[in-house]
Amino acid sequence: MALKLAVETQFGVPAPEAYARITNFFGTKDQIQVQVAIYYNEDARHSNMATVKENAHYIAMEDIKGDFIPAIYDILKTFSDYAGAEDC
Repeated sequence: MALKLAVETQFGVPAPEAYARITNFFGTKDQIQVQVAIYYNEDARHSNMATVKENAHYIAMEDIKGDFIPAIYDILKTFSDYAGAEDC
């Protein structure tokens, strides 16, 4: 599971089909930190190319409803960094 979205890289290059996936999460009973790697596109991810951006977000455990990983992706889509993101 991952998200497809349009981003601008750290160098100002548009990545209209960027591929964002959760790479790690850890936390406590109250909250988790979710680390997300964003690649230029899905092919870049599967070719083990470098990320164009990396993010870390905190999510309250009480906000996670249903299946854990899909629920985290659903929450990420509510953040401005992932506005307009689609499941892929």
